[in-house]
Amino acid sequence: MNVLSEKIKVVNATQPVADAFAAGDPLHLSDTVNLENYNKCTFIIATGATTTADGVVTILAGATNVTPATAITFKYRTQIAAIPPAQGSDVPSTLTDASTSGFVMTASKIGGLYIIEVDAAVVAAAGTNFDHCSLHVAEDTDDPQTACVIALLSEPRYPQDILATAID
Repeated sequence: MNVLSEKIKVVNATQPVADAFAAGDPLHLSDTVNLENYNKCTFIIATGATTTADGVVTILAGATNVTPATAITFKYRTQIAAIPPAQGSDVPSTLTDASTSGFVMTASKIGGLYIIEVDAAVVAAAGTNFDHCSLHVAEDTDDPQTACVIALLSEPRYPQDILATAID
């Protein structure tokens, strides 16, 4: 049987909150994801109501769950052509390369999706024994940004019926 939950691991990396990336928050980090048993991690940021919030999204890599601090390159696409349920709101952009500086989220867009693709090989190449990553959003203002982050881990290195935990 072809069951999605046996092919990917779903992680609630940041719970939905009214000011998800507040300027006063010292870290703005998702939970740290351990890629030891997976080849790919896809972070999905789902946004709600916002005013002028325009956070900068980066991916940080490290050797443990407390050390992700090295910015790495990644790929991303957006799904914010229109506000749902308008036509075009579910059409993703082309896959785009992001440098270690990341990309800026679109301000004032309710119902936006940001799809961030992280390759375990890029994480591993960033430093000795690196197999952990976190999504980081730096908000330069304290404008409310309702959002959550879901991490989807795929291409398990050791497939099994029940996928092991990926949160340290």
